[in-house]
Amino acid sequence: MIEYIVIALCLILIPVIAYITFRKGIKKGADDFFKLLVSFGFESKVSAFRELNRLASPKGVVFLGDSITQDYPVSEFYSDEHVYNRGIGGDTTEGVLKRLDVSVFELQPKTVVMLIGTNDFALLDATPEMVSANIERIITMIKAFDPTIEIILESIYPVNPKIDPFTVGKRTNSSIMKTNMMLKQLSHVTFVDVYPLLIDQDGNLDRAYSHDGLHVNMKGYRMITDVIKTIR
Repeated sequence: MIEYIVIALCLILIPVIAYITFRKGIKKGADDFFKLLVSFGFESKVSAFRELNRLASPKGVVFLGDSITQDYPVSEFYSDEHVYNRGIGGDTTEGVLKRLDVSVFELQPKTVVMLIGTNDFALLDATPEMVSANIERIITMIKAFDPTIEIILESIYPVNPKIDPFTVGKRTNSSIMKTNMMLKQLSHVTFVDVYPLLIDQDGNLDRAYSHDGLHVNMKGYRMITDVIKTIR
């Protein structure tokens, strides 16, 4: 009787284990493929920036970050200034550290507006401490290059998994808030905390400012622009 029970359990458990293993394999493959796409996009963007830098004027304003910055139409919102968008979709703090020469130093800006870190949680399994430490390294390197550069550091934006959990992924508002508390303590920057301006009554990224729970829409960019302009 016991043997039949064991056999029955095996018949039930083996397919379940096989399915879980298969699903994990699919997820890993999808994650690896996404990282490959991000890497390809990173290299393409950096190459493009090198060429565009030849046309740039010094003492402008550089917007540095990931896809949220990449999608920010800074030329329209800051039409009275020399502005340069150096955002790369999928980028992380580690990516920014690797491309500071192309994205900042070659441009010789007077101001850098930086928003980076949310992808670290999704792609690098980073902790708030790791994100904060890398951002501090970025600040240190920019100031070592030119201590007169003004750095405006934006808080990492909130997310809303209720809108699109797939896009939000591993990001959580608790990790983001903890990171922002650390960023607020950093020296040699002007910290702009837009996080509380973007949340709804439940503490998530307000649907009025986002279509996917991660990126902001034009209404969000307009509000953020107004805040940044009051700082400068």
